Amino acid sequence: MTINQFLRFGIGYLLIAILIAFLVRDNAAEAVSEKVRIIISAIPMLLFIAFTLVSMGLVGSAIYQTKTPKETIVHALLASIGTACFQAGFLVIKTSLPFVLPFFADPTFVKIDKVLHLGADPWVISHSWGQHLPLEWLAGIYLHGWLTIAIILPIALATLDSDEARVKRILILYASAWIIIGNLLALAGLSVGPIFFDRFYGGDYFADLPGSFLPIGPNMQVIRNAQESLWILYTHFGQSQGTGISAFPSVHVSVATLVGIYLYERSAYLLPFAVIWVAAILYMSVYTGYHYAIDGYASIAFIVGLWLYLRRRDKKAARYS
Repeated sequence: MTINQFLRFGIGYLLIAILIAFLVRDNAAEAVSEKVRIIISAIPMLLFIAFTLVSMGLVGSAIYQTKTPKETIVHALLASIGTACFQAGFLVIKTSLPFVLPFFADPTFVKIDKVLHLGADPWVISHSWGQHLPLEWLAGIYLHGWLTIAIILPIALATLDSDEARVKRILILYASAWIIIGNLLALAGLSVGPIFFDRFYGGDYFADLPGSFLPIGPNMQVIRNAQESLWILYTHFGQSQGTGISAFPSVHVSVATLVGIYLYERSAYLLPFAVIWVAAILYMSVYTGYHYAIDGYASIAFIVGLWLYLRRRDKKAARYS
């Protein structure tokens, strides 16, 4: 997938998302306009990031003679527009999923988690580890660092990477992380996650989860406020506002994994940092109660498997070219 194809794909994805919303939900117009408003409000930040990356790209191109200034600027603009359309389309579809199917898969994921962790609940394990970890720092990465990198990755590829095969490969992983994992597999295993389990299904299985957070700092408080807001928006506004509830699989972990893969592809020396990055996002996704552990495991397995296939395909194509 080239940058030009990414732009066309993003526009097409947004149009399909709007069509799906109008087919499955009564408040489609409100939901679509809200998601577009969210993206429009983020455009100034997106343009600032694009300007910064373009500046860096121009310097790199001048030194290594990899791209012309015009190519760098045009590619950054195309990637920015494609990213805006792509993210708007994702939000529209994600918040429309409960109108296609009801949430149903949580009890199954609870059982799978217990089997995988020898009878223990992963969130309990993560909270027992929490006293030994810099949780507020990890919460900042989960809350702010992940989102920034997730949004700007296509723009960074457009401006700072001259390896066409690698850019195409990472863009395919990027689109797959959001669409296949965040939309298609999410619909196949529609779930609310541990933090909302008791409120949705009844009972008190996860009653100790919110109360067992360690003393909450500013970043964790933002996460807790966001969780409560998501529930209010789901119960009172039909997910027409906000980013919606959906646990399985984890887009957080899938995007973190592809970022880790990209770092490794740029330099094998970055592999330890990449592993720590993915582990931190996986850990916080479980600790906060947004996700079951299987959500992250499935995302890692899918992204790594797809990457191995794409890399083998590209190496084979290079041999015969």
